Amino acid sequence: MAYEHVNDQWPDELPTPTGDEAIAACKRLYRFGLKKSWRGKWKLTSGRRYTWPRGSTFYVNPNGEHFGGWRDLVHFMSHYCFSQLMPHRRPHDSRHEYLEREMVRYVIEQGWLEGKLRRKAKAEPTIDEINAAKLAHIEAAIRRWEMKAKRAATALRKLQKKKARMNRA
Repeated sequence: MAYEHVNDQWPDELPTPTGDEAIAACKRLYRFGLKKSWRGKWKLTSGRRYTWPRGSTFYVNPNGEHFGGWRDLVHFMSHYCFSQLMPHRRPHDSRHEYLEREMVRYVIEQGWLEGKLRRKAKAEPTIDEINAAKLAHIEAAIRRWEMKAKRAATALRKLQKKKARMNRA
């Protein structure tokens, strides 16, 4: 089976997805292909492992050994979705080529190759912010212990009065 229609869709230069990008892409490709969400966990893997579920965990390899990168992710997600949609068909049936081509178009149209799935980096707090947060935590602890000491003093006063009344009687 010739996959020229699929391979012609890809640009010449493809970036390698990060781990977070790969997992987010696979989740969305799963929903795109099967119209429902994966109920198990998603986990990053590496080496010679394929992007494929094992048990209730879907393992995602962003640097796959077959084609590598985005091509690998889309290829294996299309195979998995096709196997779920048409379990009695052969893996490289012509209908699979259509599904993979649609997934490639979806990836390109959504702008995932330009990094739209990347998460924004959180700003690192400065040392002054960290120290201010620690100081606020310590001051709150002091207030809590002062309140406990005040309650303890009140309870002791009441018990002393109760003891004095008992001694008089």
